[in-house]
Amino acid sequence: MVSFRVVGQLSGVALTALCWSGIAAAQSAPAVGAPDQVAAAGAAPGDIIVTANKREQNLNDVGVTAAVVGGDALKQQNLTSLSDVATRIPSLSYAAAPNGTPVYTLRGVGFYETSIGAYPSVSIYTDEIPLSFPIMTSHSTFDLERLEVLKGPQGTLFGQNATGGAINYIVAKPTDTLQAGGSLTYGRFNQIQGEAYLSGPITDTLSARVAGRIETGDGWQISDSRPDDRNGKTRNYMGRLQIAFKPVDGLRLLLNVNGWKDKSETQAGQNIALQFQNENLGVPYGYPVGAFRNPAEIAAPFSPNNPRAADWSLGSSLYGPGKVPYADNDMYQVSLRADIDVGHLGTITSLSAYTRFNERQGNDSDGLPINALDVPLTLGTIKTFYQELRFANDPKNPFRIVLGANYEWDKVSQQMNIDYSASSAPIGFGTLFGLPLGVDAVNNDQTMRNYAFFGNVEYDVVPNLTLKGGLRYTDARDRANICQYDPQAPYNAGTLFEIFTSAYQGTALQPYVPGSCMALNVDAQSPANRAVDYLPYGAMGPYQQTLEEHNVSWKVGADYKLTPGTLIYFNVSKGYKAGSFPTVTATALSQYVPARQESVLAYEGGIKATLLHRALQFNLAGFYYDYRNKQLRTKLNDPTFGLLDVLRNIPKSSIKGFELELTARPARDLTFNAAYTYLDAKIDEFIGTNAGGDTGINFAGTDVPYTPRHQVAISANYNPEISSHLKLLAGATLNFRSSTIATLGGDVNPSTINATSTNCVYCIGDYALLDAQFGVEDADGRWRAFIWGKNITNTYYWTNVVSGYDTVSRFAGLPATYGVTVSYKFR
Repeated sequence: MVSFRVVGQLSGVALTALCWSGIAAAQSAPAVGAPDQVAAAGAAPGDIIVTANKREQNLNDVGVTAAVVGGDALKQQNLTSLSDVATRIPSLSYAAAPNGTPVYTLRGVGFYETSIGAYPSVSIYTDEIPLSFPIMTSHSTFDLERLEVLKGPQGTLFGQNATGGAINYIVAKPTDTLQAGGSLTYGRFNQIQGEAYLSGPITDTLSARVAGRIETGDGWQISDSRPDDRNGKTRNYMGRLQIAFKPVDGLRLLLNVNGWKDKSETQAGQNIALQFQNENLGVPYGYPVGAFRNPAEIAAPFSPNNPRAADWSLGSSLYGPGKVPYADNDMYQVSLRADIDVGHLGTITSLSAYTRFNERQGNDSDGLPINALDVPLTLGTIKTFYQELRFANDPKNPFRIVLGANYEWDKVSQQMNIDYSASSAPIGFGTLFGLPLGVDAVNNDQTMRNYAFFGNVEYDVVPNLTLKGGLRYTDARDRANICQYDPQAPYNAGTLFEIFTSAYQGTALQPYVPGSCMALNVDAQSPANRAVDYLPYGAMGPYQQTLEEHNVSWKVGADYKLTPGTLIYFNVSKGYKAGSFPTVTATALSQYVPARQESVLAYEGGIKATLLHRALQFNLAGFYYDYRNKQLRTKLNDPTFGLLDVLRNIPKSSIKGFELELTARPARDLTFNAAYTYLDAKIDEFIGTNAGGDTGINFAGTDVPYTPRHQVAISANYNPEISSHLKLLAGATLNFRSSTIATLGGDVNPSTINATSTNCVYCIGDYALLDAQFGVEDADGRWRAFIWGKNITNTYYWTNVVSGYDTVSRFAGLPATYGVTVSYKFR
C-alpha cells in the first residue's frame, strides 16, 4: 500500500495542496491530529513522505505517480465529495450515473455501470480498508488528513479492481494531546455545513477521536414546466469514531466506526433530444412513422443550456403521487487495524472490516415532468466483510519485502422498479398487441467471494539504483440470480411474454404467474439458441449463473537516482478488473450474461527533478496501456422492444499519453502549480450497436468514453503576513477539460435522433472552471475566516449524457456556488 504525509511546519493553504506525480503544493500544512509527525530521516520541510511497502521515503525518491489533496485544501476550497476533487486532478474524470452511482475514470480506464453491485476500475480505500463499491464512497470526504490518487494499475498491492488506479482516504487520527476544532459554512442555495472534531488521550495507552459533519441546503435545480418548483435539496449526516490503543510496546490497535445518512434529493436530468426507438415496429404492420409517439413527450420543451434547468415527475403510475427524485440511503463500517512488531524482523499487520450499505431512492433520468423513463423506487443492500494479513520486514534492510493475503465476501441485492408509462411503449404495444406496457422491475442478487495472495520486493542494487517487483494471485467467484418481473396488475408485460413463449416454442402458452420471472430463455444474438441449459427453449425464468475467475497481477520496475534531486523511473505492470453481471431490463436471458474480467498492461516511465534550490519541481511521465476486454455497457437493438442495455467486452483498446507538472515558489509566500495531461484513448477492435440502435458499426478508432484528450490545472496561492498576528489567504484555480463522449461513437448523432436541441447529442463539451478563495487567518493557525467560490463564472457544463426509451438527457454540473466559512481550533 502507499500512503503520504507532509513533513515539517508549512504555511497554510489558500489553494489546493495538490501533488501531481509527487509534486505537493508546498504550502500544505499537516492535518491536525495526524499521527507520527516526526520527519523521516533526511526529510526536509515541505517534503512529501511516501510509505510505499510500509516504509517512509521522500516521494521524489520513489517511482510512483500520484496526486494528493491535503485536508486543509479540502476544507478551504469546500471540496465536499470525490466528484469535487475530480475536477481538480488532471486525468481523473467523474460521471454522474442516472441512478446516482458515481463513476470514476482515471487515465481513460473506468467502468460505467449503474448497478450498485459492480466493482469499479478505480478502487477506493479508507485507511487501506476497501470501499468495494462506488456507491459507498458518497460521503467519506470529511475530517481527512489527505486524499491520495494513485495512477496506473495498482493490482499487486490494491487488488484486482484497480486497473485504472486507486484512491485512498487518509482520515485524521486520534492525538496524544487534547485538540478540538470546528467550522461553519453558509453558502448559496441556503447551504449550511457544519463540521467538528474532538481528539485526545483517555489514558496513557488509550486515545480517541470523534468527528462529524452535517450538510443542508435548498434545491438548486429549477423545473422547466413548473418555474416555482425546485429539486436538489441536501440533507447529509456523517460521523466517525476512532479509538487508538497501545497496550504494550510493539502492539498498536485502531478501531474505526464510521457511517453516513443521505436524505437528499437526487439530481434530475435535462431533456435534450428525442429518439423513438420503436418506430421500426410500425413499418411491418403498415403504420406510418410517428404513429406511436406520445404527444406529451413531443410537446415537452428541451432544457435550455443552463446549469439549473431540469425537470422531474411528481408521481408514478407504480406508486402514486410523490416527488420522484429522493434518497434515503445510509452506510456504516466497523474496522480494526492491528500492527504487531516482531522484534527487529518487521511488522505483522491485520486489517478487519465489516461494511453495510442500505439504499432506498428514486431517480428521474428522462428530464421530463412525465414518466417517460423513471426509476421511482430502487431498493438495495450491500454487506461486505474484509480481512487482510501481511508481513513487512525491517525497512532499513536493502532487500525489503511485503508478503500477505486477503479475503473478501460481498452480498449485494438490488431491486429496480422502472416506470415508462408515458413513453411511446404503451401506445406501440397497446396498438400492436392490445397490451400497453408501462412498468417493469428487476432484482439482481449477487454473492461474491475473493481471496488473494500477494508479495512485493525492493532491492537496492547500489545506493542510487533500486529494482522492484510485485505479484498477486486472485481467485474470484460471483454467484448471481437475476429476475425480471411485472410489478403491477393487469400484468401486461407478463401476458406479452406468454405470447412470446408460444412463438418460440410452438406449443401452448406458458402462463405468467404474477411476481415470477419473465425474461425468455433465448440468445438475443442467435435467437435459435438457448441462453441457459436449465430451462426449456423460449421458456420464462430467472438467470442463474456463477462466474469464476482467477488472475495474476504483477509489476516490475526500476528507480535510478541520477543526482540527489533527480529520479528516473520505469515500471511495467499488469492489473485486472473482475467480471460483472448487469442490472438491466431484458427480453432474453442472454442479456444477463456477464462481462468477463478485463486487463491493463501498462508501460510507464518518468523523471522527477527538484531544481533551483527546491524553488522548482519538474515532473514528466509518459505511459502506454494495452487495454484488453474492457467492460462497457452498450446497446442491443431488440426487434420487438427496440433499444435495450447489455454489458459487453471490448476486445482491444489502447491508451497513450503523458503528464507534465510544475511547482514553482518564486517567493516564500507565493506558489504556482501547473499540470497538463494528454490522453489518446482509442477502441482498436469492436463491432456493435450505438446509443441510437444503429447496428453493425465498426468502432475501431473511436475514442474511449469519458476521456478528455487535454486536461489542464493551473493554480496560484499567496499567503503573506499582513501583520504580526494575521496572514492573508488568497488563491485561485483554473481547470480545463477538453470535450469527450458519453458513449461509443457519441461524436456522431445516431440515425434514430429525430428531434434535438444540440448538434452532438452524446458529446460532453469542453469546459473551464474557475475557483477562488480570499480571507485571513491568525499567525498560529488557530482560526480563519474566508470567502470561497466554485465555478464563479457560472459555466454551463455536464458530466454525462444518457439515453432513455425515447429520450436523451444530460446531467449538468453545479452552477456558481459561493459562501463564507469560519473555523477555529482548540489546542
